[in-house]
Amino acid sequence: MKSHTIKFMPSGREAICKAGHTLLDCARDNGIAVSSVCGGKGKCRSCKVRIEKGVLTAPTSNELKRLSNSELERGWRLSCQAKPAGDLVVYIPAGNSLTSTPAFKEELIVKIIPDAGGRRPRKGYGVAIDLGTTKIAGYLVNLCDGSILSKHAMANPQDVYGDDVISRVTYAMSPPANAKRLEKSATGAIDDMMLFLSAGAGCQPVAIAKVAICGNTAMHHLVLGLPVDQLARAPYLPWVKDAVNISAKELGLKSAPGADVYFLPNIGGYVGGDHVAVLAATGALNIKVPTLIVDIGTNTEISLADAGNITSVSCASGPAFEGGHIKHGIKASPGAIDKIIIRDGKVKYRTIGGGRPEGICGSGMLDAVAQMVDNGIIDSSGRMDKGHPLIHTQAGQSAILIAGRDRSVDGEDIVITQGDIRELQLAKAAIRTGIDVLLKSADIAAPDVKRIIIAGTFGNYIDIKSAIRVGMLPDLPARRFSQVGNAAGAGTEDFDRYCPQPWDIKLQQPMHDREALHGNW
Repeated sequence: MKSHTIKFMPSGREAICKAGHTLLDCARDNGIAVSSVCGGKGKCRSCKVRIEKGVLTAPTSNELKRLSNSELERGWRLSCQAKPAGDLVVYIPAGNSLTSTPAFKEELIVKIIPDAGGRRPRKGYGVAIDLGTTKIAGYLVNLCDGSILSKHAMANPQDVYGDDVISRVTYAMSPPANAKRLEKSATGAIDDMMLFLSAGAGCQPVAIAKVAICGNTAMHHLVLGLPVDQLARAPYLPWVKDAVNISAKELGLKSAPGADVYFLPNIGGYVGGDHVAVLAATGALNIKVPTLIVDIGTNTEISLADAGNITSVSCASGPAFEGGHIKHGIKASPGAIDKIIIRDGKVKYRTIGGGRPEGICGSGMLDAVAQMVDNGIIDSSGRMDKGHPLIHTQAGQSAILIAGRDRSVDGEDIVITQGDIRELQLAKAAIRTGIDVLLKSADIAAPDVKRIIIAGTFGNYIDIKSAIRVGMLPDLPARRFSQVGNAAGAGTEDFDRYCPQPWDIKLQQPMHDREALHGNW
């Protein structure tokens, strides 16, 4: 069997696909980033691409299950399943590509504690990087005065190996070459980030003297090439908890080989340096009243801070808030529906950028479900009312039409299915269970919580009322909630000033409570 030439659009990049390889394999081998929530197992739709020219092997059973007949007829395929039968031209939609910058609200980053005093004068430039599972945020800092000279956001290219930490840890465990791929993917992204930041500030990357990096424990271990097997089994112990100092050259960074690199310390197996940075930026050690600090992401970390005591828990909220495992879910990028209102029997929506809709991101899903609750379209258990005029059956599932095919980018109806509701229930229940575990361990009732700080990029987009309505957050007055943006990035950028003393944080194990997991809205 001979190899085939694949041209990926709209970038126009060409690649050689080896015999028997899938389109996703080809993209991975050639550094072309295609989202793959399930890690290429055919269990989701995130790697969907359209064949513009050429012939593929017949659709697999996974494709027949996850793509409609109309989509298949129009050339849509799952890149993790489809194999070329000749030369191809393949279109990667923006929502499935990792090359476009996510729609971040980086201007909302806040330092919510007062200046902790004088900074030690240092020369040159420093870079702070929040190495998230899904997104990477970076900041170039003047080390003399602490001013931020440039900032940049990009998707984490490791996404092609799975959209959550468990998928990536599993991928890294065998064969050994897989872990090296993940390591190189992360260091390459950090190199790219430093080039972007330097260009934005008009300086040379070789002038970067210090690099501070925060990430969850799995991201931390993968970029450092540390063993991750133990993170996949109880009691989920990190290989390293202490802060790590390493040279950029040792780490494999090429853009600033003379820099010193500092990794923030981990707390536990699934509460890592990114949450330490959040706690630092929010001044958690100085909080005197019961306060919840919720850093929402694929892996959500929650801390309860009260009178100098901090207790933390990690929740596997999964990729639903990033559009993963949702039939028409996409990341928060141009064309994503991020706001939904149902009124007078009609569905209205807003897209990021104002263009034609391509799919629904996490904030749109939260809004939609809250609106369906308010309009009696779903009951307290999350089941859709099949008798409601807005509900129809699609491929054997109850569904509600959000945007018709005459309006969507790919000419397909954009719907929310009963299965999508269940995915959102699992995600929101994981977060609420974590909150309840912390409050129960401290013998604090929800009404006694004086403040809830919502951190993280996704946290900027959510409508707090919608999050309360679906049961993800406690029903407290709006004035008690604060959305503070990428506090992990802010805490990393100024970690030595925020956090001069060691951390002593207790960990709570999540409870296994079926009622808490699936409970009522």
